[in-house]
Amino acid sequence: MQKEFLLEILSEEIPSRFQRDALSNASTVFTKILNDYCTKFSSVSTYISSRRLTVVVKYLIKKFDNVPEEKRGPKVSAPERSIEGFLNANGKQRDDLIVRNGYYYLQVETHSDDIEDLIPLFIRDFILKMPWPKSMRWYISSQKMLSAFWVRPIRSILCIYDDGPVNAFIESVGLTTCDYTYGHRFLAPDPIKVSDFEDYENKLKENYVLIDYRKKMSFIDRELLQRVAAIGLHLSNDDELLEESTGLVEYPFVHVGTIDTEFMKLPAPVLSTAMKVHQKYFSVEYPELILAPFFGTVTNVPGTDVMYEGMNRVLKARLSDAMFFYKADIDVTLEAFAQRLSNIVFHEKLGSMAQKVDRMMSIANSKDEHRAVALCKADLLSQLVGEFPELQGTMGGIYAKIQDESANVATAIREHYKPTGANDVLPDSFTGSRISFFDKLDTLVGFLGMGITPSGSKDPFALRRSALCIIRLLCDSEFNVLEEDNLSWYVTTLINAFSDQGVALYPDTLENVHKFLISRLKIYMTDKLMINQEVMESVISSFDSVDFSYKDAVAKSKKLSKSLARAGFGTIKEALKRTLGIIGKETPENFDENIDFLDSHMKNLKNHIEVCQNIHDESEFFSSIVRISEIVLETCENVLINDPDPDLRDKNASLLCRFVKLVQDNIGIV
Repeated sequence: MQKEFLLEILSEEIPSRFQRDALSNASTVFTKILNDYCTKFSSVSTYISSRRLTVVVKYLIKKFDNVPEEKRGPKVSAPERSIEGFLNANGKQRDDLIVRNGYYYLQVETHSDDIEDLIPLFIRDFILKMPWPKSMRWYISSQKMLSAFWVRPIRSILCIYDDGPVNAFIESVGLTTCDYTYGHRFLAPDPIKVSDFEDYENKLKENYVLIDYRKKMSFIDRELLQRVAAIGLHLSNDDELLEESTGLVEYPFVHVGTIDTEFMKLPAPVLSTAMKVHQKYFSVEYPELILAPFFGTVTNVPGTDVMYEGMNRVLKARLSDAMFFYKADIDVTLEAFAQRLSNIVFHEKLGSMAQKVDRMMSIANSKDEHRAVALCKADLLSQLVGEFPELQGTMGGIYAKIQDESANVATAIREHYKPTGANDVLPDSFTGSRISFFDKLDTLVGFLGMGITPSGSKDPFALRRSALCIIRLLCDSEFNVLEEDNLSWYVTTLINAFSDQGVALYPDTLENVHKFLISRLKIYMTDKLMINQEVMESVISSFDSVDFSYKDAVAKSKKLSKSLARAGFGTIKEALKRTLGIIGKETPENFDENIDFLDSHMKNLKNHIEVCQNIHDESEFFSSIVRISEIVLETCENVLINDPDPDLRDKNASLLCRFVKLVQDNIGIV
């Protein structure tokens, strides 16, 4: 395609964890730059590998060129010097003036720079505006100055437009653009001259560089699965490791290795974590999902005997360390570890980890809960967790099982860190859900109570994440983590527990915790559940107390959002509003099913409500409520609901209350 623009910024190795986000960020930033300079283009594509970030723009041209534009000048009554100044500034004569609506106008031609003149500005702005989680500067010796910020030092900038090279000096990094790039650092390090993107992609592939991140990830995944399947095994699913491995290599070479059988005595989480964290190895399983003595890995160069020998030697050393730590840990009881929790500082203002456990004890109920709380942080003192922090909780559960703790307690210890975020799984057990709730709520109460709150994008203690996890435990869990108490009771009890330990929290801590949780609930409902903000606000504001049911609020919001999109919703809303205006918002919970009505309107309404309550099809049920709402509006026009006769008035109100409850319970209108 003509007018194609190709930019490659070649640097030192880009951290793997930065690469996926860089793809979308680069596209967004470069698109904005092109729009800011009033260019026209058909598409912006981005590519990334371990050493290069590439941008390709299709059909990039000037948006306009010498297009006439009308410019308004001074009023007709303005002083002569103002009119002359307007003419001189635009290079026009008095005969060029146009009079309209009491003002002078001129036809002027706008000027558009050539794309070739703008390209250096594109590159300059892109380097300055491209966001990275962490970036750095380096010394440019030729200019005796520090460079602009980039993720890693830039070594080369390839730039081609309309099949020809663009030579521009980019002062901020001290480099002149060129029409060549470099292949694989070790397998093909020589310069490669290219003419367009197709030529660029093909020649890089010939020189052992795959620039398409997603294709490279798919290739690695497919090759690993095939290699492992060839020996009758399965690859353990690990998207995080797959993404990291993709970012580490320019061209992937896939290998399968073996593990010494002596190390298969290690618990599966220890074995897989040791391989993943230190070696970036994928775990392999038997069809029965039992860990097999094999591993998969990806390297940036082809395998050799020396490489395989080195892999085995390093893996053996790592697993030997893990085995040593594991054997040392199982000789110590969890209770012995727990007794040393006072040596671990939770936070300088909130005391030790032992004090945190004591506070959690104050809101625990059952025997299993007290036991799980007492031991849930004990594995922090173990050597394995010291080496692999990812295993905290997991090792506590394993050690608890070895030491004959009940299955419920061991499971709760293992699960109590879950969920760790918006996409993590919830605990599978009631006790695990409760301990997780205690842990996260104690953290939230403590930090908010000391006035330590997130500011802007900064949240060093992950309080927003803790609040989101509490919301998920309250709303998504199949268990009622609050049991018979309300949320305020738990917060107040924790505040008192802090006070007993000599930590005085702010007087408005209870209110601040509720506000913080509700703010995260709103974000959870809008971002995760895609609930209309107006719907969410109306449902939450309908609760009189801060101690409303978070799960009910979510359920009602979902129902209301769904109902809003259906035909007849307006009729239901109008009927409910009319009804509440007559009988008031306080509706009784129990209704006499045996009330008989003489009035035909009331009798018809009762019959339709009774029929509706037995409909199970969702669409038919909604249509039935729409029809009932029409009958309610008709009844209110023809029947005196608040009859002078108190018995008849109560009967009428009772039936309308049944309608109100039917709508509020099933449609979500509050």
